[in-house]
Amino acid sequence: MSEVQTILKSLDHIESKFGTFNERLLEIEQTKGAPSGGGAGRAESLGDLFVKSFTESRDLFGKTKSVRLELKAAADPISTTSARNIVSGGVGMIVGGVLGLQNALQSVSASGTSAVEYSRYTGQQGAAAVQSAEGAAKAAVRPDHSLITQSALTIAGYAKMSRQAMSDSAELKRCVDVTISRSVATALDVALVTGGTGFSGGYVGLATAYTSLVYTGLVDAISEGVSTMQTAGFSPDVVAVSPADWLAVVVLKGTANDHYLSGSYLGALPTEMRGLRVVLSPTVAAGKALLIDSNHAELRIVDGFNVEVAYDADDFTKNLVTVLGEMRVLPVFRTTGSMRMITPKAP
Repeated sequence: MSEVQTILKSLDHIESKFGTFNERLLEIEQTKGAPSGGGAGRAESLGDLFVKSFTESRDLFGKTKSVRLELKAAADPISTTSARNIVSGGVGMIVGGVLGLQNALQSVSASGTSAVEYSRYTGQQGAAAVQSAEGAAKAAVRPDHSLITQSALTIAGYAKMSRQAMSDSAELKRCVDVTISRSVATALDVALVTGGTGFSGGYVGLATAYTSLVYTGLVDAISEGVSTMQTAGFSPDVVAVSPADWLAVVVLKGTANDHYLSGSYLGALPTEMRGLRVVLSPTVAAGKALLIDSNHAELRIVDGFNVEVAYDADDFTKNLVTVLGEMRVLPVFRTTGSMRMITPKAP
């Protein structure tokens, strides 16, 4: 038997098998697919669709002995006339800057550092004086310091998301990253102002409390605090206040007329207060202000904000990933008195 005859015999066998399969499938649909009320109004099953599609392609199968059929249900939106084309319209997110005390401090890189040790100036003993007579003893004076060991603070947060969402939408992944970074920055503000594990009391706890003796207005009380700090040898250049207090300052009007004291009503909002750079912090207590000489404090960045993606526990079987964002910092406060917590005089 020649090779051609062998091939033709094999093709006839395939066609015979396919015909038998077609007959059996049709018989099943006729006996089991129809409801008791008859075939009228019966929705087409996949078997019906297969028979219909194969019948339309029978000639092609007879020529090529091969055919590929794709079956779609009538309700499939891809195959209906009411189909919709859905495209991504973007993902909403908040990308503006984060308010916080960290914006008032100098940032210094400290990669690979787990703790920092420094001497904090806490005051002095004695004071210089005019020598009483030639050969008489001079006045003794010396500074006092405390040795401070500050461990790095870790601020972190995480979110769960499906692996498909992370792969299909770069915007959604970025939204998660941005949201975590903003939350971490907000938590950092709280830790710096009021403290937390490893930094008890925060900068407010280290600041010298000062209540104005004369002024009931916050701006005037801050000015009095500047004078007091200058007398002690400091040069305050930053003041941190809550957004609500800053709003009250910039919309304040004069009593002799209705002009805004902050300047032009239609001009840009001021960012300074009598020469001091203003930093907004939602954590600073309402009605008060943290006056700072920024030369005596800094924020050392051990690890800047970074994002890691990994499986956690049985997330692999759930097709979920954990998106973790964190940063590590070292707050430094070198000199007692370089920050003042200003409170206006009670009215």
